[in-house]
This record gives sequence, C-alpha cells and structure tokens, in this order.
Amino acid sequence: MTIITGRDRFMDNLVSGHCVDAVLTIFGPSRWCPKVPHLSGFAMAQLVILESPFYARMTKRERIKWFWWRKIRQYSFKQSADFFWTENPFISKRLENLFGNREVFTITNYYNQVFDTPDAWQKSIILSEFTGTTCLSVSNYYPHKNFEILIGVVRCLKTNHPDFLVRFVLTFDQQEMPVPDDIREAFVFIGKVDFRECPSLYTQCDIMFMPTLIECFTATYPEAMRMKKPIVTTDLQFARGLCGEAACYYNAVDCQSAADAIYRVATDQAYARQLVANGTVQLKHFDNYEQRADKLVKILERISK
Repeated sequence: MTIITGRDRFMDNLVSGHCVDAVLTIFGPSRWCPKVPHLSGFAMAQLVILESPFYARMTKRERIKWFWWRKIRQYSFKQSADFFWTENPFISKRLENLFGNREVFTITNYYNQVFDTPDAWQKSIILSEFTGTTCLSVSNYYPHKNFEILIGVVRCLKTNHPDFLVRFVLTFDQQEMPVPDDIREAFVFIGKVDFRECPSLYTQCDIMFMPTLIECFTATYPEAMRMKKPIVTTDLQFARGLCGEAACYYNAVDCQSAADAIYRVATDQAYARQLVANGTVQLKHFDNYEQRADKLVKILERISK
C-alpha cells in the first residue's frame, strides 16, 4: 500500500523516534513519503528526455508499455519528494519543467576513487597486441546504450577506409549482441569486469566510445577524461552537458556519422590531443566525492530549516 498512500509505519517511526529533520534518498522514487522535508536523487532520464531516438525506435506496443512506466514513476516522485537533485545540469532543467513547484539541485557524479590509486588497479585482463585503433566501451548491455550501431560502424569503416584497422572492446558477453561472422574480428567481448580492472583497460585503449541514446550521467565520461583518452559519443544534449568540448560528437543513429567521428579522432592526432586537453579542463566541472558530500549536507541543512 506504500506506493498508493505514501505511508510506511516503520519508516515513520524511525523519523519520529530519532527526531530526524530531513530525509535523503540517493536515487528515487522512494514511494515512501516522509513527514519531514525529503530530498530525492533523480536518475531516470526516460521521464524527461522524451525526444530521444530511444523512443522513436520502439514498436507501438513498447511505447504503450513505456508510457505507463513513466506515468507510475512520475506519480511516485511527485508524491514522495519535496526537493530533487540530479547529476547533470541539463537533466535538472528538464526536471524543473516536469515538476514546476519543486526545487532541483545539481550535484554531479565523478569517477571511482580507484582511478587515483594505481596500486589498487587490477591488471588481469591483457588485450592482445593490435596495430590499429582500439575503442573501449565500459558498460553493461542495455537497449538504450545502442551498441548495435557498432555493426554498421564497422561496415562503414571497412567500406570507406579498408586499410584502417579498428577493434571495439566491450564489457559484456557476445550472446547479448550477436555479431556477423564477416566482422567478428573487430569485436572483443571481455564480459563484466571489476571496477578495479577499468583503469588498466583504459590504458590499453585509444578511444572511449559511448553510443548511449538516453542518460542522466555515465561515469565513463569522467573516467576517460581522468585517463586522458579522447571521447566519441552521441550528439545529444545530455552528453554535451557532461562532456562540453571534450568529445567528438556524431549523429546518434547514423552509422556513417559515428564511423567518421572515430576515424577523425584516430587519424588526426592534433585533434585527439585537443580533446584530451579539453577533458582535463572539463573534469574540473565535476564534483569530487568530498564536494558531493559537502553539497548534500548543506542542502539537507537548508531544507530542514
């Protein structure tokens, strides 16, 4: 009944019994509606980026399903939270439009602290020697990530630049995205990896490629900036809001556009170096762990008064 009424006796008793002044939910919706000011994290881009190509590719039945998915979660957010925080300024603006009477704060995410501790890196995955360009995508397989575009990207590169060698290192299993035999050599499926393995993988690659169609935040952007790797990603507002001038953007659903972007970054060393330099600057716009904690505490102190 909590999803309907917003009440949870156990949680309400904790608030009253411990004299809680405000409640923080890392990522909502919580469904529970506290009797004190409630700050909820928001990470459901599907509610605020309705123009994404992710929806345009759906069948009518899938669109109906997602319509009701959005309605239920929008109701839960509106019922349970007084204030919101997101990890992307673009998403914050969209959320303000969705809930016009709720204040929205922006506190970005960051790369994992293990990237700053080389002694903690795991180096058990050693990629085979390769004389071409290696593109890395650190992500689970989800439909909105649009990894299927890589099949068309490889074919475009083979047609237009037959002497250009490229491979894509993917951190999920081949069974999740079958690849035709004639281009199978361009893909390296290494499966799910431990986060401590990621820094070493970045050092073995040349480009970070992220084809996502809808996102609030993805840590692969600051990770690539931290590891001084050029970024190739979709030309969508959420990506530009996070990467700024630190990425080479391509038309999100155009295989040729993606292939051209990868080829440009791989063959124009001056351009690639400029992207890396821009990434070093862009990284300063993200909140590190200490800043994130400090901002959250200050917001909670403010709303509790």
